[in-house]
Amino acid sequence: MIKKPVNLDELVGEIEIGLEDTFTYIDVTTGEVITLTREEIRAAEDERPLENFPEWQRENIERANCILEDEQGKFADFTLKNDYNEYELIEEFIRTVQDVDINEALSAAITGKGAFRRFKDKIIEFGIDKQWYTYKENKIKEFVIEWCIEHDIEFQN
Repeated sequence: MIKKPVNLDELVGEIEIGLEDTFTYIDVTTGEVITLTREEIRAAEDERPLENFPEWQRENIERANCILEDEQGKFADFTLKNDYNEYELIEEFIRTVQDVDINEALSAAITGKGAFRRFKDKIIEFGIDKQWYTYKENKIKEFVIEWCIEHDIEFQN
């Protein structure tokens, strides 16, 4: 089987978006990234007639069927929601902040319900939001590269 590289930025985008109830696969022969909903996968599993679904969804159900029947290893499961933890990434980022006052304010902001919103408000308030987003993107990229290497998936920038 001839493999084609997958676009690294597309995989990073999949993690950054992190939609609930979606599953991501890589067609290793084309490098295509495929995102399917739980409903589309269930429709393929239950072999429901395509006519029962809107036109725009039928192609994904057919793809889900191909993925479920894949025996050659053409599709790699890139559903990493359980492996990626943004809260831990935020904690790591806070440890890199040298200013003690900002560090303490950010640490306090991520405690309890509404932590993500408070964190985002604080990084904007302190003017370090660009620093956070660069840090986050670089860490996700590292995470994706490690995953690709581990799973023998070729990638390109």
